[in-house]
Amino acid sequence: MDTVSRERRVEVVSRIIDAWGLDSSQKAKILDDKDRVLGVLSIYESLQCIYSESLERALQWPLRPNREFGNTPPIDAIVDGDIEKVKKYLRYHCYNG
Repeated sequence: MDTVSRERRVEVVSRIIDAWGLDSSQKAKILDDKDRVLGVLSIYESLQCIYSESLERALQWPLRPNREFGNTPPIDAIVDGDIEKVKKYLRYHCYNG
């Protein structure tokens, strides 16, 4: 991956997680990990698919408690490193919803 592409991805993900309202330590955990950066892009894309009629709903989804994630917000799984579970859950709902 070239430096320009990586910097661009980090810039885009930074804007996404700013819109999610994450604090600086949560933001750092995501931006300091290549897999989380790429995962956030995938999650955001799936949320756009599912909530194509409402950007606001797409941006709120990661912050709302969800039974699939033990009644905790999916953002906790994203920040704590279980991003694959969130990606799979959203991909399923994007293509089977």
